Amino acid sequence: MEHHFSLPSRNEQDGVASPTGEINVLDLGVRNDGTEDVSAIVNRATADHALFFPAGIYRVAAPIFAKNPLFGEGYARAPKVDGTHTWFVSEIDNDGTDIASEIGVVNLGGNGRFTVSNLNIVCHGRECAILVNPCVQGSSVFVERVGLFNVRGYGILACTADDVPGFASRPLFLDDLTIFGAPDHPFPSVGIHIGGRIGDNRLSNIEIMGTRVGIHQEASFVYADNLHIWTGCLAGHDDGVWWETTRGLVLGKNDANFLGSNIYIDTAFALVEFSSHRNTLSIHNFMSWDDGTSRGSQRDDARVFLVPEDLAEPPNVFLSGGLVYVAGADAHPGRTSSLTAPGPNARVENVRILSSYSFCRENFRRLTFLEKDEPRYRMRCEAAPEARELLVVAVVAEAEDGCCAFTCATDGGAFARIRVERVAGATEVIFEERRRENLFRAEVSDGFVKVYAAALPGRALDCSVDTAYATRLCFPIDLGLLKSHPDWAPRREIRPLTD
Repeated sequence: MEHHFSLPSRNEQDGVASPTGEINVLDLGVRNDGTEDVSAIVNRATADHALFFPAGIYRVAAPIFAKNPLFGEGYARAPKVDGTHTWFVSEIDNDGTDIASEIGVVNLGGNGRFTVSNLNIVCHGRECAILVNPCVQGSSVFVERVGLFNVRGYGILACTADDVPGFASRPLFLDDLTIFGAPDHPFPSVGIHIGGRIGDNRLSNIEIMGTRVGIHQEASFVYADNLHIWTGCLAGHDDGVWWETTRGLVLGKNDANFLGSNIYIDTAFALVEFSSHRNTLSIHNFMSWDDGTSRGSQRDDARVFLVPEDLAEPPNVFLSGGLVYVAGADAHPGRTSSLTAPGPNARVENVRILSSYSFCRENFRRLTFLEKDEPRYRMRCEAAPEARELLVVAVVAEAEDGCCAFTCATDGGAFARIRVERVAGATEVIFEERRRENLFRAEVSDGFVKVYAAALPGRALDCSVDTAYATRLCFPIDLGLLKSHPDWAPRREIRPLTD
């Protein structure tokens, strides 16, 4: 990667005061103009002192093993190396992809409290920007206000040593980070990797962009707030191989559980990959946006959730609140083909879906997260001079055998209790009760049962829908949460009333 350095002179930085209690590395003979390797001086000094690095560029040709806190004078949100922030620019060569052979630009680990704050690291090869190894019980690692750039290996990698027994609880506190990948589609390119036997970690206010994988969590619990994981955005016109391996979040086989709020994951081939039925994903305010930047692959089967086919049971998924945009439409499909959350026990509530796809068999997984739902919602169309009819219920009718029942009631007093049955692949619609029966009608079309309510001339129509019960692949889609794009209007299908 080519770096464009723009530094003030050393004289312009004379007199920079270090925070209380830290040694200013300029007083140790370190140069911050990018001309000399600083690793030897820093490694000697860190054994006994916390170190302060004034704004500037620090060449790092060998790994730094920090024994005390490292503080800088400003971190950046973009990879423009200049003298207005503190920059560690790596020259370390590491072309391996095996975690066991990783080395960090900054290395932490063992018993004690470690802090890296208010600085930036630019990687050179596949070296890890910050390596925590071993991560053990009794260690506390605080990484805050840090930018990690040109990440071809790992941004932050936390490992447990094979010869260190036990479990590390609450070792990682990561806050206010920016992690950027590299534009040449490298492997492994992981923003944050948390290894096995490392649990109860805290992540907050983190942006990960352009890596192949955002966060890979092998075990235990992560508690997260305010994350933006945008992994596939650098795929561009790659040959598809890299794009198809992009993941926002990977939950490993060792009981990995991710509990978060305000989590924004987008533009990856799979937003969340599960590895075990013991994985749990629980997010309040979940957001995803397929921005169409990945164009090299011809595959259009990207999905929100990726689950191995051989799992004995599905993992656990709980989403409450949020917004998901499904790019494309029937004529020009986007990458995402499925929103479906795994298993009958998935819980997805009040997540708005922006989707312009029509109601047909091949599209239903772009219109709902669930394979079974019992929604309650209201539909409305404004008054018009002519009589019209409004789509008020769209039932997925894909089960070989199944059934659902719901009621439709208008503010004008019309009412219908309707049951949809699937028997040996055939669909039957039964009106069990109707008041003003000519105001509701149903039709079966391409994997859906559609129920329309009549809006009389000059009168608005308000219709409430309440599902009594449903079975897998025979259920009403929640039209109250389904919106169109780009106008964000409710997905209302209104057509003239002809009979």
